Amino acid sequence: MAGPTDIPFTPELHLRLLLSIDRGHNVQRAVRSAVRPGDRVLDAGTGSGLLALVAADAGAAEVVAVDRHHVGMAERIARHNGVADRITFVESDLADLDPEDLGGRFDVLLGMIHTNNPLLDEERSRLVVELRRRFGTADCRVLPGEVRYLATGCDRLDWDLPTELADLAQASETLQGAYGWDFQPLLDAVRDGVAMRSARPAKGVAPAWRSPTRSGALRFPRSDVRLLTAAEDWVTVDYQASSFDGFPDQVRLTTTAAGRLTGVIWTQQLRYAGVPLWTSESYSPLAGPRHVGPGLDLVFGTGATWRATNVLSHHHPT
Repeated sequence: MAGPTDIPFTPELHLRLLLSIDRGHNVQRAVRSAVRPGDRVLDAGTGSGLLALVAADAGAAEVVAVDRHHVGMAERIARHNGVADRITFVESDLADLDPEDLGGRFDVLLGMIHTNNPLLDEERSRLVVELRRRFGTADCRVLPGEVRYLATGCDRLDWDLPTELADLAQASETLQGAYGWDFQPLLDAVRDGVAMRSARPAKGVAPAWRSPTRSGALRFPRSDVRLLTAAEDWVTVDYQASSFDGFPDQVRLTTTAAGRLTGVIWTQQLRYAGVPLWTSESYSPLAGPRHVGPGLDLVFGTGATWRATNVLSHHHPT
């Protein structure tokens, strides 16, 4: 099965993130709230360096900005704005460093490394908890402070897994008829990734430089989905906790309307001090649609199969 692939944080993607203006404003306000004069601040995955710039401007005594890639670009931006002398840039993987390599422990950890997809962000949440344990002081403050996930059952109207799989099966016959060779291994590889590639709202990831400025850019237009359950709390990851046990192996939903249930929308909220900083949505299809009525209790597995394929299977409630 094809597991999720990580997102390469290229300069283009960093620019696209900056063009999400309300996200930038919300995160800037949260950084200014978290950083106190005299703090040592670790910006993990600094990217364009925005959060490091804000932390330095908020009165941090020292800011250390670390990333595996493009640190030179962030440093040039800081120099261009006249604050490079207040930020130490390090190009490295934090897994290869100890607090002593960075001058000691930190009062604030900026861990805005999420990809807006729970299939990838489970491991990123685990990493943030680990970074706080390894690099933070006893009362280290983390931004975001928590990540909350909601689940909502729906009928997605703009895309359907069985239809796309049927089209792929037809493509296999077309290729064999055209070339006289069986390309089934290629079709299998494409099929295994279909549900992964359809997890995000298409408009939110379109390559347009005049990017939408609202967090709604990464949410499904309600003209494309019909909600059939209420939004249910699935899990909240608290970054002040000493450990992270991972996501639950199932999600429970109760239908509120009749219809054709095709999948689940995951709403991810990055929060600080109880205030959402950034809200996004992703989608997991069911292995097959279910016709439901109101008041039906449903359980779907979110274990190894879902993590590897993004496809949900129905479990009988216990």
